[in-house]
Amino acid sequence: MRIEAVETFVAGHWLFVAVTTEDGITGCGESTYHPHPLAVQSILEDLKSEYLGADPRRPEFHYQRLMKHNSMRDAAASAAMSAMDQALWDIKGKSLQAPVWDLLGGRVRDRVRAILLVEATTEAELLSRAREAVAEGFTALKIKPFLAGWSTKPTARLLRDVTDLVMAAREAIGWDVDLAIEVHRNLTPDLAPVFAADVRAARPYFIEDPIQPFSVTSAAAVAPRIGGTVALAERNTNIWEFREFSDCHEISILRPDVGLAGGITQLKKIAAIAESRHQRIVPHNFTSPVVTACHIQLAACTVNWDVQGYVREQRAPWTDVVHAINRIERGFLQIPETPGIGVELNLDYLRTARFEPFGQKFMHGPALAMDGGLRHL
Repeated sequence: MRIEAVETFVAGHWLFVAVTTEDGITGCGESTYHPHPLAVQSILEDLKSEYLGADPRRPEFHYQRLMKHNSMRDAAASAAMSAMDQALWDIKGKSLQAPVWDLLGGRVRDRVRAILLVEATTEAELLSRAREAVAEGFTALKIKPFLAGWSTKPTARLLRDVTDLVMAAREAIGWDVDLAIEVHRNLTPDLAPVFAADVRAARPYFIEDPIQPFSVTSAAAVAPRIGGTVALAERNTNIWEFREFSDCHEISILRPDVGLAGGITQLKKIAAIAESRHQRIVPHNFTSPVVTACHIQLAACTVNWDVQGYVREQRAPWTDVVHAINRIERGFLQIPETPGIGVELNLDYLRTARFEPFGQKFMHGPALAMDGGLRHL
């Protein structure tokens, strides 16, 4: 079996890849380097010659040879190889008529608990949507309490307002639902422990990205001072970076992304590193049903996979990107028995899709402080 074609598509600010073999099997993957998908597309176009004519059933080999040949600590390149790795596993599963989870050791659970990201721009909207999610059957929610305008507030007012919102969310959903707090890197090492103490009464499921995530030294210093469950590393790209974060035992949860940190091949290893240190995996996920499907495959066969990050898929463009979205019932994602990763790209739609830049213009972004400078990012 040989790879005959590699096609790339950018829809919005998401990058998809379709890999087709000479006997007509097509595998799909996705990059989650959302700020610059065109950069990933250019890298994949450059790497095509490395894949064309190769055996797609060797994802470990292909990842290792390209990563070690280039030896660049490069998020865009890692995202490109991650998308290809997903597609190769999809092909491997289809060629063997088995779901990917079956090739990676078999199921350790019958369904995957989802943690829904509650998207809202106002306090009233956040509380209303949180209640709706609980009524639907979700048993884990994640909120972003740093709402618009947070960066223009004096520190004391900011901490009070955000804490009040967290406590209101806990009261709204009750105590039978796990509540995670996405700080979104908006605090500094001195303020993160203060905030954690303020919200401790809400019993957070975890506090995510309290500070900028790039320094292992800073994370290691802050995590024990928070005194609760800390989740980090959604922007890490390889097993060495994750191993360094995992060495900080006060970090309870690692957040690899299958579209950035090396695909299915590497995430299975990252989960094993975490398991050896009694850490859980809650993967980063705010993208399309393709990444979610790959994470479901890993969750099915990985014992320390905790909950699956989930953004509602029952809407455009996700209902256009794939022929059928992932099945979710009462807050639990269903594990497919179909060969491969379990979803199929809608190539007719993707061939007409267009690129749209990610986020707001820099000068009008949400991180402008009271003096018009940058506060936190």
